[in-house]
Amino acid sequence: MAIVCPQELNDVYSSGRLIPFVGAGVSMSVVWKEHPGAAQKRGPSWTELVDEAARKLGFSDPALLRVRGTDLQILEYFKLKQFGLYPLTNWLYAEMRPPDEDLKRSIIHQKLAALTNCNLIYTTNYDDFIERSLALHGRECRRVAVESDMARAHLAPAVCEIVKFHGDFDYPQYMVLSESDYEQRLTLETAMDYRLRADLLGRVVLFLGYSFRDTNVSYLFRRINVIFKNLPGSPTGRRAYITVADPSDFEIELFRARNIEVIPINGREQTSEIAALLEMMKG
Repeated sequence: MAIVCPQELNDVYSSGRLIPFVGAGVSMSVVWKEHPGAAQKRGPSWTELVDEAARKLGFSDPALLRVRGTDLQILEYFKLKQFGLYPLTNWLYAEMRPPDEDLKRSIIHQKLAALTNCNLIYTTNYDDFIERSLALHGRECRRVAVESDMARAHLAPAVCEIVKFHGDFDYPQYMVLSESDYEQRLTLETAMDYRLRADLLGRVVLFLGYSFRDTNVSYLFRRINVIFKNLPGSPTGRRAYITVADPSDFEIELFRARNIEVIPINGREQTSEIAALLEMMKG
């Protein structure tokens, strides 16, 4: 079955009211080689990040730690034992440095850069793939990772803002990674939460690159649901869409309960189908 773009996405995009919300799956779609002849590489998944934390703690089999606790608890344990997350964030940074030419070839990032009616993109990714790709495709953008970045909006109001909702590598002390980081965010009282509340007014969100089991999903969807609860809603009543690979009724119904509509995509063609959706939105 061919991917279908809901009419509302065309409408909100054309009116400049669409917010792409980009997850790890989009960064993982970028592939590159560190040098000619090297094996193809991509950015690590959340599971691979936690596996690396376990290995750095001396566990050759990360499954041994997962018997004891959740991924977030493992990262919290790492933070306590290593006096911070810097050994892990340094590793992650080193793992996510594709050359410009490879990043420019990323089809999803090409389509994101071409969404000229979107002057606001949110992401929970720590890397700079979105900022770099927009610049490589000739679009000016401004990163918003900490509160002080918000104060610069008046300097160039027409540029695309990339809101790094969970921080980025330039501010590792503010990256949302461990259990306590998420618990602090769940107070809903950070500068980024206030910014999100304001940005969602009158807009519709399109989640890209998230899976149902993604650690960020449960937090984000709880956050979005809290924000949307007392708002009058969009003309269709939907406030968010999400692309899901080969969804079952299980995912569809649970997302709908959060007022998030599922856009089914082919699990074997996720990259090309997300790119096709972004192209179709432009009409």
